[in-house]
Amino acid sequence: MTQKEAIEYTINLAKKANENEIRPNPFVGAVIVDHEDQLIGEGYHQKLGGPHAEVYAIEQALEKTTDLSRATLFVSLEPCSHFGKTPPCVDLIIQHKIKKVVIASLDPNPKVASVAKLMEHGIEVEVVNDLSATLLNARFFTNQIKNRPHYILKLASTIDGKIADYEKNSQWISNAASRQFVHDHLRANVDAIMTSYKTVIQDQASLTIRKTGGAIQETNVLVIDKNLDLLEKQYESLPIFYPRTNTKIIFITANPPSIQLPENIECINGTFNEQGLVFSSISAKLLELGFYKILTEAGSQLNSSMIQQNIADELYWFIAPSILNDVNAHSMLGLDEFRGLDKKVQLSLIETKLIDGDVLLHYRFD
Repeated sequence: MTQKEAIEYTINLAKKANENEIRPNPFVGAVIVDHEDQLIGEGYHQKLGGPHAEVYAIEQALEKTTDLSRATLFVSLEPCSHFGKTPPCVDLIIQHKIKKVVIASLDPNPKVASVAKLMEHGIEVEVVNDLSATLLNARFFTNQIKNRPHYILKLASTIDGKIADYEKNSQWISNAASRQFVHDHLRANVDAIMTSYKTVIQDQASLTIRKTGGAIQETNVLVIDKNLDLLEKQYESLPIFYPRTNTKIIFITANPPSIQLPENIECINGTFNEQGLVFSSISAKLLELGFYKILTEAGSQLNSSMIQQNIADELYWFIAPSILNDVNAHSMLGLDEFRGLDKKVQLSLIETKLIDGDVLLHYRFD
């Protein structure tokens, strides 16, 4: 097994984890090869609070040999060096005198300082800085480096960038397969869906998860509603207010509510300006509530505001094979101001996919 093959193997192992079962922890895979470059141990982080990838790999390797002093450990993310829910993996590596550790990406957590500690104990360390390993943990890196949730924008538009006609009709621009993709791969793998109260009203949205072949599932919803308009009596029968058993609707508002809220509804205060919500004002609170990864499904105003504030991290753009050709139709993005090319926002393409005629473009914001 070559180094390149071993790194790819660790990344593929890491992907076996269900993110909903490890969040806020990162994806991690590890393999151990002997002095003849033969695979003797492997593992991946499977559950929050459970053993880390290195533990599984070392335990499996020890079933084949008691001497790891000539072995090399490959790991997709720098081993932990501090006590959390589990002991430090770096101590286990040192204990078994592993000869070399190859790290695909460094851990952004300031508590982690494994490289120096390993080298102090005579263990050779190589850091590869593999892009695939970094992209795998985009959410974790955002949480650690920017101290805020990782935000994903979802847009569905015509070829000419329209999300609704002039009367605000938007159902349906994307096809059924694209909409199912959103449920199976986006809504099902985040901590909450964020939207605006206007979108909830306009779309009569329930914002549930309807996975292929499964029952309808609840999900947490964050509603940006400065004045708590959605709590007015006229809206109490909206689909979003279905009976909830294990999720909540969190209103992001300018002022505390003046009424007693039901058990499944909460409010958090944010700062608002002329452009809307200032996202930095709620970042710490959202992480405190356990919202590490958030999907935004809303209109052009909220989408544009997030991009303007440099909050958006990923974009899933579903493009239907149609053109409205109407300047009065509603565009997917656009601020009400003049912007020169010097203010353009740069993105990098991650993936393209054809879904029954719709084109899906998956980007990350640079």
